[in-house]
Amino acid sequence: MSLSTAARDTVMATPELLALVLVQLPLRDLLLRAPLVCKMWHATTLTPALQRALFFAPDPDPFSDSVAAPVRNPLLAELFPPFFTTPGPNRWSWPDAHALMAMPCASALAAFRRPDASWRRMLVAQPPPHTMHLIQKCHARGGDRERRAELHELELRMGPLYDLAVQFLERVTSQVCITWHEGVGRKADLTLETVYTVQCLGGRAGPLREGFYGHGQGPRPEFGEWVHVERAS
Repeated sequence: MSLSTAARDTVMATPELLALVLVQLPLRDLLLRAPLVCKMWHATTLTPALQRALFFAPDPDPFSDSVAAPVRNPLLAELFPPFFTTPGPNRWSWPDAHALMAMPCASALAAFRRPDASWRRMLVAQPPPHTMHLIQKCHARGGDRERRAELHELELRMGPLYDLAVQFLERVTSQVCITWHEGVGRKADLTLETVYTVQCLGGRAGPLREGFYGHGQGPRPEFGEWVHVERAS
């Protein structure tokens, strides 16, 4: 047996060394392929270090007193781009129900809609967001209104974030915008803003197909009262 082969076998047989190798894999391979190689590889992906690398377990928050930005989940950003891209300048450039139904993850709808799908358990960033502002705006003939809520101590995962967003897309004319706040002095880690227009015929019966509705696993925000706001130009 050559020295290189012996060294390789030693690494593969030592859980601590194997973990250092596996953590270098692309996130998709670490999640989907590594656990299928053998029982030892599967067990190694369940260790705390690799669960953090897989965005299943939270990192300590090293950014609480730093300007460094959290690392957004690259696999979720690939599969759910409306939740991770920079929002446009106005509501008409924000994602709507059609944008959600066109996401890459929707190509495998049966797997996507499973309540126990792995994407639902994944943290959206490391360290995960702990606070979120919610703003709901209503555009109607009688004037514009909005109401607000705050969520704290979240360790936000993709399932609850998705469920929160889609519940506001039940109306025909509605858009959603997610803004990530990064750096010192931020009052929240991200803001979920939704806006809808009241239609003459009631404005519901939204365009989301049945398989895209959430499972109601997210937090239930307690909104304040509706208040009138100046109509945007």
